Amino acid sequence: MTSLSRRRFVQLASAVSLMPGLSFAEGKRKNLYAVNVCGRWGFINQEGQMKLPARYDAVFGFASDLAAVRVENRWGYIDRKGKVVVTPRFDEARNFHSGISPVRKGSEWGFIRPDGKYAFPARFELARSFQDDRARVTLHGKWGYIDANGEMAIAPKYDGANGYNEGVAPVKLGGKWGYIDKKGETVIPFEHDLAASFNSGLAAFAAGPKWGFLRKDGSVALEPTWEKTGEFSEGVCPVRMDGKWGLIDPAGKVIMPPKYDEMDSFTDGLVAAKQGTQSIYLDHSAKTVWQQKMDCPSGSSSGDYKKPS
Repeated sequence: MTSLSRRRFVQLASAVSLMPGLSFAEGKRKNLYAVNVCGRWGFINQEGQMKLPARYDAVFGFASDLAAVRVENRWGYIDRKGKVVVTPRFDEARNFHSGISPVRKGSEWGFIRPDGKYAFPARFELARSFQDDRARVTLHGKWGYIDANGEMAIAPKYDGANGYNEGVAPVKLGGKWGYIDKKGETVIPFEHDLAASFNSGLAAFAAGPKWGFLRKDGSVALEPTWEKTGEFSEGVCPVRMDGKWGLIDPAGKVIMPPKYDEMDSFTDGLVAAKQGTQSIYLDHSAKTVWQQKMDCPSGSSSGDYKKPS
């Protein structure tokens, strides 16, 4: 398993879908939101104004001022003005973090800089974006982690891996998931069926069909109760109960009742959700701040959106 299969990366499948780009910590730049118009992706601002026309087959949300976009089955990168900064020529691509991004040409993954040149030779079977100054990669079918220089920081020996966050990463060994620190030392034993990265001091884990949350010391903060979960962000986390999604706080208290068919985690005060055929955006008070429904010609597809990671 290359990433946590049950983790929620919501793709709103209505005719027009709205998903957030990465937030900007400075607060000086407004977010751009990926929007799907009858199978093509573009970007709008928080006021709903189209800033970058819907012309892409698939997109990743903006990260480090760049977004990966797919045009005619090839991936490249654009800036926030829509200017092509890396010509689409890759078979796959991910987000820029730490000044480099993983890309694939043929069977090999490597990492490029914003000028499109390789930071170090492509040699990996799989590769994902940097998180917490580490990127997970595979060699000979096993997962390990590299540093920003392309050197192996953690030898590839794991059957599964997710990204580092808050100094630790979930990895799979011997059929179970545990957590390691940046030295590769085990900090939470390998005893979980599935495990996600930490956010806000909590990490989702699975025990059979149910999901709960761990603390950094490995103790259970919230017992496995939910069918699926997202990740904590802005003090709340999406969870699924009886087939519907709602929000809980770190104590497990329901903040927003479960009534949505899909739900993402909060980004800059808004959360994307789907209710029936409606793609919507909600604020922390559960007020709908954006919704749109649109009929498209038959044969239109929803395309692909990839959340920044």
